[in-house]
Amino acid sequence: MRTSLVFAVVTLIASGPALADSALELAQGKACLVCHSVEGISQAPSFKSIANKYRELPREESRLVSTVMWGSPTYGGYHWGTTKMPTPGARVRITQSEAAQLVEWILSLK
Repeated sequence: MRTSLVFAVVTLIASGPALADSALELAQGKACLVCHSVEGISQAPSFKSIANKYRELPREESRLVSTVMWGSPTYGGYHWGTTKMPTPGARVRITQSEAAQLVEWILSLK
């Protein structure tokens, strides 16, 4: 039993970088990095800036998922200055599970 638990913990720790790589690839594939960057200055807020702003706020994860899916003109309004995310028709389609994966990854960034 103890061996199984140790194996599970090691597997989870080892999969962390793989999950991050997967989320980064998803962000690239969905063209998020056209406007955003992981950190630093870009057209839109960096993912680390988003994480710092929303990580500790209750219920923000679901709002961020909706914003990623529908864009801020449709959902969320001006939540980061006057820059808004494009509407779904103006960018690559993203599913709810993909948006949730991206938001989970973004909020994990430090």
